[in-house]
Amino acid sequence: MAEKIIRIQSIELIGFKNIKKGIIDLSGYRQKNYYNGKSDIIGIYGQNGSGKTTIVEAFKLFKTIASGEKLPDDIKNYIYELEDAATLKFVFYIELKEQKLLVYYQMSLRRKEGQAELYNEKLSYSQINEDNKKRKIDIIEYLMDLKDTYILPKARYNELIRNNKENEFNLEVSKRLSIKEKTSFIFNDSLEEIFKSNSTSNDYFNVINIIKHFARVNLFVITNEHSATISLNYMPLSFRMEDNCGVTSGDIAINLLGTSNIDKKRYNIATRIIKQLNVVLSTIIPNLQLEINNLGNELSKNGKEVVRIQLLSIKKDIKIPLKYESEGIKKIISILSTLISMFNNPSICLIVDELDAGIFEYLLGELLKIIEQEGKGQFIFTSHNLRALEMLEKESLVFSTANPENRFIRITNIKSNNNLRNVYLRGVDLGGLNECIYEETNSFEIAHAFRKAGDILNEE
Repeated sequence: MAEKIIRIQSIELIGFKNIKKGIIDLSGYRQKNYYNGKSDIIGIYGQNGSGKTTIVEAFKLFKTIASGEKLPDDIKNYIYELEDAATLKFVFYIELKEQKLLVYYQMSLRRKEGQAELYNEKLSYSQINEDNKKRKIDIIEYLMDLKDTYILPKARYNELIRNNKENEFNLEVSKRLSIKEKTSFIFNDSLEEIFKSNSTSNDYFNVINIIKHFARVNLFVITNEHSATISLNYMPLSFRMEDNCGVTSGDIAINLLGTSNIDKKRYNIATRIIKQLNVVLSTIIPNLQLEINNLGNELSKNGKEVVRIQLLSIKKDIKIPLKYESEGIKKIISILSTLISMFNNPSICLIVDELDAGIFEYLLGELLKIIEQEGKGQFIFTSHNLRALEMLEKESLVFSTANPENRFIRITNIKSNNNLRNVYLRGVDLGGLNECIYEETNSFEIAHAFRKAGDILNEE
């Protein structure tokens, strides 16, 4: 499909994990300047356990659902412990043909018989006019308990079956498949075909297809599992590349402890990734380059030809296995290809949990400033390193709170000569903000607890 502009504008969580309610709007959405050709950055900061990682997990769940994939096996744990249901709401900006749209997607989970199910989805949009007046149009709503029409609004149901009576049966089959396979109804391939076959629904089909394409190949969510893989000496190279066959994205995991056997297709992709990374890598980490050491071809257990490789780092003509480099260097390498793609493509969104893990804070600040000033895509990250508070615009920074009913805030009334880092730390120590951003700890109680705990193993 032709590349379209699609940008995340807002995410709202209700009853999701440790968040009763939390909203993060990107700065362009707040200013009704949905896309100005520049990057969007959101850095999320806050106390441990205050919901930063939950935002990342919400985007990962959206990516899974909008890609048409099966719900995670542990989906029941995504619902706030005191609630029976959880809702996620997303707003997107899309440039479609000559139209500019705001697209709204929401999904709801509910507990059922010790498990959880995706029982409600709704997709709607509004056109953006010069006067910024918007009339919302419902594309489709799915309610698992709905009988007869299978979907809402009823006018959409009648429209889909008017020209093709088989669509009534097709909608029922699509619903049953999504329930059985635990997938989205709206982003199920069978529903896409129903809309595609109806000439009066082309705009609706295009919106569904653009969001699905975005989730599959343009949205990258790097969780802590990614970093854990590196700690286990596997290098997950996240990538996105285009060629005559279309867009390919994903991860290639390469064993760092010894050699890896990969098929020729993945070998060719890995070779292109390393070539791309080397253009940038030495500017970030002086004198560092990467090389794939091709150790020859062999047959795998199933009789397929594979390439045996080893990843090497090169510094001043000295080659060593990449496994001997630091965790920080390996993390940078693992996400660098997606960083490059996000920097150059306005429709790519990269989300990274604990971006600062192992990365020198000065380098972290420089990278963020460059992305903010010269990048094109969207970058959302969580971090504990406060260097970004001195480098990014205040609208690019969101802080988690101790209030589960209002989990995210921006710090307002910051003068141009104020250091946001100092303002934030003062808010941690002294309070004075609209919400409590740090549940206070007592150093004397902590010291006493350490001494008391130390005595336990010494007791008879």
